[in-house]
Amino acid sequence: MDAEKPDNVEEALLGDVASPRRYATSELTQFWVVLKRTLLFSRRDWTLMYLRLFAHILVGFLIGALYYDIGDDGSKVLSNLGFLFFNMLFLMYTSMTITILSFPLEMPVLVKEHFNRWYSLRSYYLAITVSDIPFQAIFCIIYVVIVYLLTSQPLEWSRFALFLGSCLLISFVAQSVGLVVGAAMNVQNGVFLAPVMSVPFLLFSGFFVSFNAIPVYLRWITYLSYIRYGFEGTALATYSFNRTKLQCHQTYCHFKDPNTTLEELDMLDADITLDIAALCLIFVVLRVSAFLFLRWKLRSTR
Repeated sequence: MDAEKPDNVEEALLGDVASPRRYATSELTQFWVVLKRTLLFSRRDWTLMYLRLFAHILVGFLIGALYYDIGDDGSKVLSNLGFLFFNMLFLMYTSMTITILSFPLEMPVLVKEHFNRWYSLRSYYLAITVSDIPFQAIFCIIYVVIVYLLTSQPLEWSRFALFLGSCLLISFVAQSVGLVVGAAMNVQNGVFLAPVMSVPFLLFSGFFVSFNAIPVYLRWITYLSYIRYGFEGTALATYSFNRTKLQCHQTYCHFKDPNTTLEELDMLDADITLDIAALCLIFVVLRVSAFLFLRWKLRSTR
């Protein structure tokens, strides 16, 4: 009889991922409890939140001061493109790095509580996703408002909405990259490998080399670069949609006509809808990948 009884410890450690019926509460209740706990921890330790907020505000004003009032100057279009690219760079690294540094620290707690059947992996993953995205969105919005106004980008609600939407999606995608890296490896390896893996995405973003100048056998990489879609989205929001000619305070401004800028970037036929759709697709793929890496890591620790 004793041999027929499953050992509880062995079942917990060697069994498959628990099904919902093995938990004392529903997944909705688990999600709600984990979400409240995560928000409670964030409220008790506001140090990281304040640092993130301070960094976005400080860098926003620094970028605004550096690129002050260049958005409508036809003689400074190249500098404005530099602003658009650095804007993507800042949002990418701040969102990705903070996740890589913080997420692996939660793994021991997740392993212990999940194996004790406190909650399912799906409930936990959904809770941490819902809890952090609003904060990331708020920080990004504050930063974008500062730099958009100080750099004198076109004051049109439609353009601002498209610009902000592209920035938010870049921030969310980069955060998802951090989740994937944080779920797959430890902090030391993640902090080193994540920036290294981001280099190809930066090279094929369309800022350093235009699409038509890239060798044919390498162009496929551009379709994987989420930085390309973000940069293209902000550039289209800034210079596309029949924008009037820019001011020119010099004898000649080559990029006075916004279409000239788009032609130089090989973006005359680009569609911002496709950029937004691509960023959304990459976001979903990365979130699912992070979940699968987490599930694999939980199984491998048994």
